[in-house]
Amino acid sequence: MLIDDIMRLGSGAGETVYFAKSLYGYPLMLLRKGKPNGGGVLVVGAVHAREHITAKLLSLLMAEYSGDYPIDVVPALNPDGVILSTEGIEAFSLKKSERLKLLRINDGSGDFSLWKANLRGVDINVNFDAGWGTGDGNLRRPAPANYIGAYPGSEPETMAAVSLMNSGRYALVVAYHSKGEEVYWGFGEYAEYRKEAEAVARALGYKLKRTPHSAGGLKDYWIARHNLPGLTVEVGEECFPHPYPESRLTELGKKHSGIFEIYAEIAKKVWKDKLSGT
Repeated sequence: MLIDDIMRLGSGAGETVYFAKSLYGYPLMLLRKGKPNGGGVLVVGAVHAREHITAKLLSLLMAEYSGDYPIDVVPALNPDGVILSTEGIEAFSLKKSERLKLLRINDGSGDFSLWKANLRGVDINVNFDAGWGTGDGNLRRPAPANYIGAYPGSEPETMAAVSLMNSGRYALVVAYHSKGEEVYWGFGEYAEYRKEAEAVARALGYKLKRTPHSAGGLKDYWIARHNLPGLTVEVGEECFPHPYPESRLTELGKKHSGIFEIYAEIAKKVWKDKLSGT
């Protein structure tokens, strides 16, 4: 089970907080280190179901982090989707009509390994109230990917992330996805904190990019609502398939080793500048 893997990999990763529930009722877990007194870092993984490698990577990185600056990690924002992707539809006690609906959304296939959405067929990363419905490829019906939902924030997973981002605890928010070895920054016309984004991309050896045709994402919401730095980090080499191979986890961990310390330094400076009004 995903939660068991996260707890094993994240052993020593600080305090565990269950802060909300998924659509199906699974607990949304947060790993916390440092005192959450404002200006911290929030890192979120497994927003997309098939990208569950990010949940395990973030658990490893949180266990490694030895700093005292506050960092909160949500290894898997979309546990329902991850379980569907990794264990299949039989992992859920669903009504026959619900099971048939999911199979219909998935083109009749019982193989959900490439599924990105939650258990309602909503892609959480286009469900946020930040240019909602204006992204290229957005869909208006349930699908394995890209369905924007009935309205912005329609999904409990989305609103759980919104609640965290609006808590006043953070100066930097980073969403982890796979794959492509890229760091996305900014949103719309907002292009502040390029230097900070460059520092992250340089440390990882990733390309720094904008996403002008994308909207409704977690990073987008954070930037649009708080005018503070937000990043999307696409981990892993493009040459590998989805889902990203579990065999590459150790290598990903080595590549990202120390990145939380860089996030902490960025957040510390951003928060200091904000409090001083500069």
